[in-house]
Amino acid sequence: MRTLEHRRHSRRDPGGIHLNAEGVALARKVAATTPKFDRVATSPRPRAVETAELLAGRVDAVVPGLAEVGDELAHLAETDPPGSFARCGALIRQSTAAAEFGRAQLELWRAELERVPDGGRLLLVSHGGVIELGAVTALPESSLAWGGALGYLEGVRLDWDGRRWTSGAVLRVPAPPRGP
Repeated sequence: MRTLEHRRHSRRDPGGIHLNAEGVALARKVAATTPKFDRVATSPRPRAVETAELLAGRVDAVVPGLAEVGDELAHLAETDPPGSFARCGALIRQSTAAAEFGRAQLELWRAELERVPDGGRLLLVSHGGVIELGAVTALPESSLAWGGALGYLEGVRLDWDGRRWTSGAVLRVPAPPRGP
């Protein structure tokens, strides 16, 4: 059994390519509760690379296919966060492009998992929409109940037994407490 943890990058300023101070602080907070990983891969976008470095202290691979959902699914990324799991499930059922994208993500994820020892853990850091579409493709029945879109640093944990995805969970980041 191998475990994949796939998280969305941390906060950045609108239109910015790098994490902002709030994003760095949030990534450090999440890193304090994150387990060690045998392998860390990320999209080539600076915000994803910076998030991975803060979460795991390193990046072992940059994977261009984790960068974005593509032109056919660009509408998914028009909102922030980009889309609920149920919305992604509906897209996969209705759109050949979405279904193909989900399958392509799983191929990338499995290829990275092959580089992890049995019993090991893989961290992927990418973007909203990418994670949801892949997770719904991996576990279509259970993932539909996972709720809203992933916020910053949220993600999924999926278990792979070498042949199939066996279980999964959403990783949520608690909202900071509001002041008086």
